[in-house]
Amino acid sequence: MYFSRGTAVVATNVNRFVIEGGRIANNADSSLYLSGANSSVFGIEMFGNGCGGVNVTGGDLKTLVAGRNTISGNEIHDYSRWKRTYMPGIFWSGVGNSFEGNFISDAPHSGILGGGVDCNFQENTLNSLCYETSDAGAFYSGRSWIYRGNTISYNHFISIKTTEQIFLGYPSVQAIYLDDQMSGYKIYNNTFVDCQCGSFIGGGRRNEVYYNTYDNCGLDVHIDNRGMGWQKAACQPGGMFEKQLNSVNYKMPPWSTRFPELVGIFDDHPCVPVYNNVHNNGYCHSKTPGNFTDVTLAEIQQWMDTFTDNKEIMC
Repeated sequence: MYFSRGTAVVATNVNRFVIEGGRIANNADSSLYLSGANSSVFGIEMFGNGCGGVNVTGGDLKTLVAGRNTISGNEIHDYSRWKRTYMPGIFWSGVGNSFEGNFISDAPHSGILGGGVDCNFQENTLNSLCYETSDAGAFYSGRSWIYRGNTISYNHFISIKTTEQIFLGYPSVQAIYLDDQMSGYKIYNNTFVDCQCGSFIGGGRRNEVYYNTYDNCGLDVHIDNRGMGWQKAACQPGGMFEKQLNSVNYKMPPWSTRFPELVGIFDDHPCVPVYNNVHNNGYCHSKTPGNFTDVTLAEIQQWMDTFTDNKEIMC
């Protein structure tokens, strides 16, 4: 399917919808929009689009009912030809959806971008992304305390770095970018090769980063405390995050039972990046100068984070 003047395939509020095999390419907008439940997109090559690849949503935030949509085994490449930013290979939202075994490559901005709850990203390859932008991530999500419970595991991030000249600021590209206090992620058994930064936690809390391999990245793991500074208004009572939490009745089931740590969050150092756990990661910098982390021991202790058993390896 080629040369649509908009999005080639639009499937809205579907159930058990399956699209499998073939090509959906060279469209003015994107290849596919899917909303609904129990549906799958498998084995499709998407390329040459003016905007993104596939947009998927399913599940209910208030009730935490899962969408159970699966996006797997697709090849998405050479997109964002017209709109160069915020047009990812996969845009995601909702609850309980899976994104597995996709190959996403060769685009100026993000590969996977969005936000949701209890979604799984596994065995994807993200290669040569964000090459034309700064302050960007191959995997990007940000600005929420309700988008949590997501896992990023067994993925490969390769050559995630700026290669074009930057005229504003300086190159800052992350393989995994949890921006603006994004919290509650598990990041494990991933491989990062030749990335400007591997795992970036921008002020978030209760993220666990473990059993990953960082191969010649400029910086492997970053954590900062922006909630204690310029973004303090968002995490205080009455701020943006409390409004988000109230929108899902976070002190009542099912939220209070699925995420009990949220019930008393405003009594537990709300603006401090607490309880991040970085452990059992391997790293090497044999070809490219770099550091495992830019977090100091004093900051780890002050923020009540944990860094243990991270070791230099051969690569």
